[in-house]
Amino acid sequence: MTTREEFPGEFPPYATTDSDGASAVTDITNGLHSQTTTTTEQHTQGSIGTGSQQAAQVDLTEIDGGLAMLLERSRQSLGSCKEAVVFLRSRAKIEEDYGRSLQKVAQQTLKMMDNGAKSATGISTQQAAWQRLVEVHETLASNRMKFSITLTEMSEYLGNYVKAKESVRRKLRETEQRYQKAIEESYVMLEKARVKYESNSVEWERLLVKGGNSKNVGSTVSGIFGKHKGSTQESLERLGQEAGVKAKVANEAYKRLLQQTNLMRRDFYDVQLPKILASVMGLVEEVEQFLKFTLGKYAYTYESAVLADAVTLKPVDGTSVGMVEMVGDIDSKADLDAYLQMTAKSGGRIDRGNIPYREYRMSTQAQLYASPKPIFGVPLDEQLCRDGQSVPLILVKCAEAVEARGLQNEGIYRHSGQSSQVKKLRSEFDLDAEYVDLNNSPYVKDINNVTGVLKMYLRELPDGPIPDAQRMSMLKYFSPDDSYSVVDQDELKLAQKISGLADAIRNMSEPYRNTVAFLFAHLDKVQAFQEYNMMSSKNLGIVFGPNVLPPSNDPASAAADSRTAGVMIKFILDNRRAIFEAV
Repeated sequence: MTTREEFPGEFPPYATTDSDGASAVTDITNGLHSQTTTTTEQHTQGSIGTGSQQAAQVDLTEIDGGLAMLLERSRQSLGSCKEAVVFLRSRAKIEEDYGRSLQKVAQQTLKMMDNGAKSATGISTQQAAWQRLVEVHETLASNRMKFSITLTEMSEYLGNYVKAKESVRRKLRETEQRYQKAIEESYVMLEKARVKYESNSVEWERLLVKGGNSKNVGSTVSGIFGKHKGSTQESLERLGQEAGVKAKVANEAYKRLLQQTNLMRRDFYDVQLPKILASVMGLVEEVEQFLKFTLGKYAYTYESAVLADAVTLKPVDGTSVGMVEMVGDIDSKADLDAYLQMTAKSGGRIDRGNIPYREYRMSTQAQLYASPKPIFGVPLDEQLCRDGQSVPLILVKCAEAVEARGLQNEGIYRHSGQSSQVKKLRSEFDLDAEYVDLNNSPYVKDINNVTGVLKMYLRELPDGPIPDAQRMSMLKYFSPDDSYSVVDQDELKLAQKISGLADAIRNMSEPYRNTVAFLFAHLDKVQAFQEYNMMSSKNLGIVFGPNVLPPSNDPASAAADSRTAGVMIKFILDNRRAIFEAV
């Protein structure tokens, strides 16, 4: 919603004609005045009568969204009327069905009595009493039918009333919207005039400076160059005068538009908005009073219809009250005041300051490039602490993609993807892994691209997924001379290896421990499909050994380190459950 504070500057009153849009602002204002007068006159009279209502109205003009609160209250009031219409219509149907059923029973009973045998002495006292009782039921049935007709008339009248008041509410809302739209259009024309004024002023300023510099430089020129000085100086002065005239004309147009915009705003906030608020306030009070009247009429009619049947509805002992008294307790004014007090606390205040500066909001993609969250080459604990994750998202997403699409691919993790696509996928993960969607990524058509970027990530971790201290304590159980195919038959030695590896993993910090557990759980799923993918624990060890346990920088020992790492990876995969259960 627009603010009530005027734009800075004090200028002459309304201008009626100009070439830059000021007359358009005046036409908009005059047109809105004529539209508002007809709409608000219907509910303004009698709506600013009481002091409490005037006080509430003044408070609402100071609240941003005050009109919206009142319109919402009017919608609630009309909604209550609609609920009453449905109730009265259903109640009328019930009473009609009950009256017709009671009338049918009474007529059948009278018919049976007419067909019955009579004593020689005439109608007995018992028969006479029974006939009078049935006649009473006929009267009761007639009363119920009349009551049903009354309820139907009340529901139809209330329904038509709601339709009429909804039309009035809609017109009031549209009137306020037209004013807001007119003010916004005035802002647009004002901004155009300001831009034109500033551009003309800049051009004028440029020519003034250029002309002044030409005079200073020209005073030192002599000889053959001096004879052309006069014509150039005159041209600059002429252009400067023309630019000055344009700047002044644009300035006057801008001032007129600024004056008219502020006048339009003052007229809306000080005159038209209070009128609209008063109209809506009157509408709310009228609707709620009419609903109260309708409910009171229903209560009175209902009590009158059933009072002869029983004293339950309106006790005569004074222990409780009847429906008329209950409806009489309705205080619409107290309800409205309570609603306004509650809603006004949650509403904001009108901003009377100047129009604020609006900061440009970059797209999500641009924000990613401006503030990336790199993961390649970043220590594992550092990136997990930064991103608030327990396991790297790249490991989770790549593992899920492989488990969904690549478990039966022969040579999974052994084959390499396309280098260009792996690099592009790496770039996406290095911006922000959270926004990478492998389910809809074109790079996942070849699952080897996913496995390639995951191996690259593990390989480029500064300390690898296993810290140096734990790496050394784990590698001491293996040597490059160990064979991939030899199974350790010494149960004691096997138990020592399992216990030693479990101790090393347990001593890792939580980020490393969670990552290692997730990685080997994923590789265990991969080897479970070795019948199809040909990736046994041995093959996975050969592939992931250099990635999980980076080899030494010494070329002489690099091959031995890779072999030792592969043997260890194979052993962990073959005994994964025992190792991690001991962790």
